[in-house]
Amino acid sequence: MADRQNASRGGARETINFTTMALGPVAGLILGLILPESLALPGRMAAGGALWMAIWWMTEAVPIPVTSMLPLVLFPLLGVGSFGQMAAPYASPVVFLVLGGVILGLATEQSNLHRRIALRTIRAVGTRPDQIVLGLMIASAFISAWISNTATAVIMVPIGVSILHLVRDIAREQGREGGDAKFSASIMLGIAYGVTMGSAATLIGQPPTALMKAYLLEQHGYDMGFAQWMAIGVPFAAIMLVVGWLLLTKLIFRPEMRELPGGAALIRSEIDALGPMTKAESRVALIFLGAIFFWVAVPLLTRIAAVDAALPFLSGISSDQVAMTAAVACFLVSSGERDDSGRPVALLSWSASREIPWGLLLLFGGGLSLSAAFTATGLSVWIGNQVAAFGEMPALVVLMTAAIVGLGLTELTSNTATAAAFFPIMGSVAIGVGIDPLVMTAVMTLAVCSAYMLPVATPSNAVAFGSGEVSIRQMVRAGVWLNLVSMVVIFLMIETLFPLVLTR
Repeated sequence: MADRQNASRGGARETINFTTMALGPVAGLILGLILPESLALPGRMAAGGALWMAIWWMTEAVPIPVTSMLPLVLFPLLGVGSFGQMAAPYASPVVFLVLGGVILGLATEQSNLHRRIALRTIRAVGTRPDQIVLGLMIASAFISAWISNTATAVIMVPIGVSILHLVRDIAREQGREGGDAKFSASIMLGIAYGVTMGSAATLIGQPPTALMKAYLLEQHGYDMGFAQWMAIGVPFAAIMLVVGWLLLTKLIFRPEMRELPGGAALIRSEIDALGPMTKAESRVALIFLGAIFFWVAVPLLTRIAAVDAALPFLSGISSDQVAMTAAVACFLVSSGERDDSGRPVALLSWSASREIPWGLLLLFGGGLSLSAAFTATGLSVWIGNQVAAFGEMPALVVLMTAAIVGLGLTELTSNTATAAAFFPIMGSVAIGVGIDPLVMTAVMTLAVCSAYMLPVATPSNAVAFGSGEVSIRQMVRAGVWLNLVSMVVIFLMIETLFPLVLTR
């Protein structure tokens, strides 16, 4: 996507492949026509539109942001929803969380703080490419276990991009141009996948785990304990993290470099050359740390009754509000420098907004709009009811079928919407075939937290894709293997860990 944007600036025009373009609407139309009438017409139209968008996203038949705007054009015409209903998700709070994080990342880069962070990160984890990827994956997974996926991604992706910039700078200094495309893909996907994997470790890592707890308590009177879920979530995340790292760095995107050019000695000399932190660096760092504090610590503090009673306003502070506050601060706080007339210069000027990946925000909005269409037309419920038809099959087959369908749907719509639609349906299926609803709900939770193939599948995938350092084809290539691996891991956990942990 970045290449296309750069080409556009240079005057080049987008090429058109009518055959690939036609594949999306034709496939969508066929799907809409062959689906049974038990699904209402708006639901059939939403399904066809989803397939159309999925094909264009995966093939890049048109620029990704253009595909992301299809719900605004198609769904009002097809009776899926009004323009206002389809447009509302494009202004979702999550979109502003991403926007605020991107602006904060721009300030980090403009102050040169990103280079300092990158150098120290490399020195801490080692200078081999696979060590760098592992370190970033572990950090991403740990943070995302406690704060939102999107917030974690907007913290970690700029660090990964900074490392790639550093590697390219060093290569240029040594008279070599270009970079290691496989290393770029492994870093960006490592961060995105680390965020997704780590968020399954705790009940507050992402919405489906919290929704699972609420559903079980309300519908089945079962209170899932925090430590109890971690006994499942942490091993799941750890296994996926190790397998994901091996797949990215040893098999699919094995870096061409065996060592960062110049090694540890060069990293030390680069750090020394930076000297002490400038005022701009320190002020951006304070804003960044302040945002992280409100993202991480404040939600935990508000869980303490005494703190919540003394400072009730803290519970009203949302992560997207924090992100936008930090973004605004970057335009208001002085960098410590002055212009030719002696006036203070801000950390970030509005002209820097040209570097904001606006296409990423459209991508996010398009995915959320598609999710809204699934829910509004009853398509999610209809798909869940089709799974219920497998009620006479063996318990393990029912569980794995539910997991596969849940994961597949999550690739196209939000995992929260999928979980909300599937939990009550699959709970009923479980009771009908003699499966404990607790087990079924846990399986569905892990499944909807295991989407890796498409940028729209998870916020972390979208943020990583928005960096311009990884293509959608690379994401699909690695993601399909991780989807398969996650199904195998869920199967093994059903047979081993679930009986030990999920007891009444």
